[in-house]
Amino acid sequence: MSRKTALASVAVLFSALLVLPGSGLGSSRLVPLPKLYRLHTFKLNLDRDRAKESVQVFDLHQGQTATPTTYFRVRDRRKGAIVYPQITQVFRSPGSRTSGLVQAWARNLNADRRVEIAVRDYATASVGEVLTLYRQQKVRSLAFVELQKVVGDRIVISRRKAPVRWKILIKANHAPDGRDHHELWRWSSVKKKWVCKTDCVPR
Repeated sequence: MSRKTALASVAVLFSALLVLPGSGLGSSRLVPLPKLYRLHTFKLNLDRDRAKESVQVFDLHQGQTATPTTYFRVRDRRKGAIVYPQITQVFRSPGSRTSGLVQAWARNLNADRRVEIAVRDYATASVGEVLTLYRQQKVRSLAFVELQKVVGDRIVISRRKAPVRWKILIKANHAPDGRDHHELWRWSSVKKKWVCKTDCVPR
């Protein structure tokens, strides 16, 4: 799904007013906003002005089966009003209600001057987990662009101080050599992304 399509679909979800047809009176009633599940909120100063913005990562239950879809949005206050300069779909459930958001981080994760957003989602037992990383488009920006995706059976943060490191378990049945792998991913300032350094499975 393109960013434009995602923004359009979420904009519909966040509409607050619904005009009731057939009344002849033009009356309207409030429609409750969609419930945000597994909400993570991070207070950040993204544009370096006096006011802090926030990054929110959450699940929405969508479709007939109400399966989770993960989004993040940037929340800002302008002239007393709340606006969302960016709303992005991160992960779409393959159909399992147990899938979706597990954990999220939003801060300077690689020790440069920009903020990163890291979103960890559970897909299925056969796929495992997906770590999706976004990077601030530039310093003092409210826009984020996708940096990379990493898939593994289990993904955890192994070093919390920037530049953070990721431990990724690849089970034997997902490895070409038939054994468990405990990968360690580090930030590469040359490649401008996290790369596997230890016990790596070819991708």
